[in-house]
Amino acid sequence: MSADLASLVGGLHAAFDTGEAMRWVSALTTWDRYQGSAGIGDAAEFVAAEAERVGLTDVEVTHHPADGRTSWWTFTAPTSWTPLSARLGFAGEPPLIRYPEQPFALGAGSAPAASEAVAVLPETAEWPRGAVVLLESAAALGPELFSRLRSEGARGFCVTTHPDRDGQLGRIELPADSGLFAFSVGPRQLAELRRGAAGGRLLRVDIALDPTVRTMPVVTARTPTGSGRECLLGAHLCHPAPSANDNASGVAAALGVGRLLARRQLRRPVRFVWGPEFVGLAAYTHELLAAGSPPPMLAVNLDMVGEDQRLCGGPLIVEQSPEYLPHFLNAVVDACVRALPAAARSYSGAVGCDVWAWRTTPFVGASDHAVLADRGIACPAVQLGHWPDRFNHSGADTVDKVDPEELRRSATIAAAALALSAAADGAAAGAIAGIVTRWTAARMTACLPPTSDPHAAARLTRRWRYGRQALPTLVPLGADPAVLARHARWLDELHGTLGGAWPSPPPDPSASGAGAPAAGPPLVRAWPGPFNLRALLGEVTATDREWLLRHSLTDRGGFYARAMALAQSIDGRADAEGVRLAAELDSGLAIDAEFGQRFLAAMLRAGWSSEGTRSDEA
Repeated sequence: MSADLASLVGGLHAAFDTGEAMRWVSALTTWDRYQGSAGIGDAAEFVAAEAERVGLTDVEVTHHPADGRTSWWTFTAPTSWTPLSARLGFAGEPPLIRYPEQPFALGAGSAPAASEAVAVLPETAEWPRGAVVLLESAAALGPELFSRLRSEGARGFCVTTHPDRDGQLGRIELPADSGLFAFSVGPRQLAELRRGAAGGRLLRVDIALDPTVRTMPVVTARTPTGSGRECLLGAHLCHPAPSANDNASGVAAALGVGRLLARRQLRRPVRFVWGPEFVGLAAYTHELLAAGSPPPMLAVNLDMVGEDQRLCGGPLIVEQSPEYLPHFLNAVVDACVRALPAAARSYSGAVGCDVWAWRTTPFVGASDHAVLADRGIACPAVQLGHWPDRFNHSGADTVDKVDPEELRRSATIAAAALALSAAADGAAAGAIAGIVTRWTAARMTACLPPTSDPHAAARLTRRWRYGRQALPTLVPLGADPAVLARHARWLDELHGTLGGAWPSPPPDPSASGAGAPAAGPPLVRAWPGPFNLRALLGEVTATDREWLLRHSLTDRGGFYARAMALAQSIDGRADAEGVRLAAELDSGLAIDAEFGQRFLAAMLRAGWSSEGTRSDEA
């Protein structure tokens, strides 16, 4: 299989057209792609036309309400909002801020304006009605600020999102129908605004919006060949111009994959979905299931896949499908990355060498793949992307930050994993079993002491169990059960051997039937559809919301990952402590007991979970 996989990956890598992909990226960056705007509508029509041109079939643009009310589970439609122009400066003087000339300068969801206003500092004792507040850091954008904005009748604010990068304006989002406006400004612009405010100079604010009510588009297509349960490739279409890496690169890579797969004979179809992040795929999936169709067999999500690693600062990240969904997909994607052609060779020529980096991470779910990988949908989903990124969610995310070769690599990985999964017959499925076994063995041996991981022994057992449970997912591809049984026995023997590294390896306490019995009642899911942290924040108590937002502002990524892991670890069997431990093991993050208890308690109070009855009490 290694030779066959190398041939598959190498062929797709050579066939990917980087020039065409970069033209797609450049075209997409010309539109402001807000979720319910004229720009995303134009971008959707462009993607649909290109999907047909590259050979995909059943291409369709579905239009959903952008009314801020229609919902799919807990995912609410965006509000139609298309900005035309914005100016901010001192009355009677040339403007300091110009939108759209300065991308990301206008806060998304801003209300229209055509007036003069007093500029004030946040520490001012009393803000006059209609004032514009000048903020030195996005860290100030918490619940206390918005409460005061409402209570004192301020019209809006200006904020520096990147105090250390003059001229790099970052994304600001306002709640729909807030009646406020916001501007993202650079440090020098903020300093000038503050000097003017100290001198009593009035600001002039002009914001023009298109009154036309728009829709939320979702583009779908599929490969010409294949029947039965589909694989899925997704890439979100939204974000303001230019947003080259996030996510014009993902959209372009998916189109390139479409061209590659349209030319292949597949046993199972590959479905392509482009739409607004989270809510677009939620609408598609909700309607798919409502029509009685099964969820996709597996999915790959492309989000920020073309970054120039030297400029942007982050490696390619392969975010694995969750531990609670054992499947062959993680192992296949890993093998496809490793099979990429090396850019160079070592001095002797014996070893391939590259100047790019990649890492695997546990599941986080901060993009579309979270919709499908939720326990309620149970579609294994891997994401390809990059992090960290110096230019993310800012006007500096321009086409020059996209590396055509990185775009080629990301697209090749996705195309190869989908081609292998969608075309596999019995023989290929048996070979994939070998990939799963080798991948599982490597993960198991990584747990061996010496290690600082306090959960190493438990993690060994969980990884063995994952690999064992992933093997049967190859049966629908035609794998011989006897072959799978031999691989399972080998993993059993390896687990027994590696377990000898500990005098008495503890069982996995988060697994059903293992470890100490639960001390409290099991937690049961009560929210509809895939987990949606934003919707939860809207339904918790005011006290819980303030606590959650404070933690989010302190560590946005870590907070999101811990919240997602805790919610997804609610399985109807584990009590609160078991949920916390499972979340800690699956996320790879330490989750403080107090934080875990408080978060789970907030979910209970919001009615998003409930307490069941332990089997020993039933």
